[in-house]
Amino acid sequence: MVNFGKKLKETQIQEWQGYYINYKMLKKKVKQYSQQIEAGAQDPFYILKDFSRTLDNQIERIVLFFLEQQGILTGSVPSDPSPVS
Repeated sequence: MVNFGKKLKETQIQEWQGYYINYKMLKKKVKQYSQQIEAGAQDPFYILKDFSRTLDNQIERIVLFFLEQQGILTGSVPSDPSPVS
C-alpha cells in the first residue's frame, strides 16, 4: 500500500483524470485529522463528520461520472436491435 497513490495515478485514463477519487487529498486529510486528534485540538465527532462529507463528495462525483458514461453508452446502442441469425 506504500505506492498505492502512485500506482493509481499511473493507471488513470487521461480523459477521465478529473473523475477519479482524489486519493492524495484524502490521505492528507487523514494525516491532518490524526494530528488534530492527538493534539486534542479537534473533537473526533467533528473530524469524522467532516471526513464523511469529503468522502461523500468524492463518491458522488464518481457516481455522476458513471451515470453520464452509462447514458452515453445507452444512447449508442440501438433501441430495437435486429435478431442475430
